[in-house]
Amino acid sequence: MFDNNIEVFVKGIAVDEDNNHIVMLSDKEETKVLPIVIGPVEAMAILMNLQGVTPSRPLTHNLLRNLLDLLGAEVEQVIINNIKDNVYYANLYLRHKSYTYEVDSRPSDAIALAVAYNAPIYMDIKLTEFTVNSSDLNVGHN
Repeated sequence: MFDNNIEVFVKGIAVDEDNNHIVMLSDKEETKVLPIVIGPVEAMAILMNLQGVTPSRPLTHNLLRNLLDLLGAEVEQVIINNIKDNVYYANLYLRHKSYTYEVDSRPSDAIALAVAYNAPIYMDIKLTEFTVNSSDLNVGHN
């Protein structure tokens, strides 16, 4: 959407040696990975959406999707746009009719919804300084 953004995709969910859940966002060339620590519930929601699994009862992200669908809205895109004090920030862009709404969001929630809607995910180019080579990560993949 904006020139200062790089499209990324969810390369996977990992768990590090301290049992932190990490969503790994990779550029299209898979040269760099932006690891973001997320909660276990959000990790599960992202994994379920990636795998097309529908829980027997709606989780929070399913509830949000159900509400958006009911209102005739959809996720247009997500932009991971900033980091402050080791906390990442994101904006969720929702489309309803001819309007796009920008909503402040935790990256994990925005990513879960983007995956559910198959919407593109971007990161601000300034965040490339926080990326790593995937071979440098010492994590187990899910």
